[in-house]
Amino acid sequence: MSRETGSGSALQQLFVSIDRLLASMPDVTMAFRALLPQTSEGFVEGSPDTGTLPVRQFWPACLSAAEKDGHAAISSVAQSLRDLTPAFRWQQNPNYRAAPPSASFLANYGYVEICGPSGFLATPDLRLGVLLLGPHNFYPPHRHPAEEIYLPLHSGFWQRGEDEVAAGSWQERAAGSVIHHPSWMPHATQAGDQPLAAIYLWRGEVATAAKLD
Repeated sequence: MSRETGSGSALQQLFVSIDRLLASMPDVTMAFRALLPQTSEGFVEGSPDTGTLPVRQFWPACLSAAEKDGHAAISSVAQSLRDLTPAFRWQQNPNYRAAPPSASFLANYGYVEICGPSGFLATPDLRLGVLLLGPHNFYPPHRHPAEEIYLPLHSGFWQRGEDEVAAGSWQERAAGSVIHHPSWMPHATQAGDQPLAAIYLWRGEVATAAKLD
């Protein structure tokens, strides 16, 4: 079912808010901003999510914390995501499910694809969605051919590139930061005491899933 109001309206507002965040680093984000849909035309809402991924338990708290954030664009993103939540389909990378990096990782990891080949708005050249990690969950070093940007909705810890990964060096990044991973750059993420949610955007070879190092 294609919708021009309700979820469709929330989706349009989400794109506007994401564009505001990306605008803080125009040289890095220009190509991504050009791929953001201008309307919600083509939005298809599937059946309600009846999945059982354990990480879903953290989503309400993540939304509430982001809505109260002092960053206006983050609050706006969170409000749009709340309206879209009934359409969410939580999933996990099949490469990780086949060989989990730890016993607790899958219980504290999941994502929703909003736009992309398997999203509820089809965009063949862009993947856009939400990553969710439970408290203290370590997302080990991984890489993929697509170029990526993360926009964290909460403070978290990040490794970028061979040197930081090899040294185990972490950089704390605040909500609203623009975190750029060129194609094939290894990177890792660590949630703190609270769950971590982040918008992700992929461009380039978006059909190939990430693999752990």
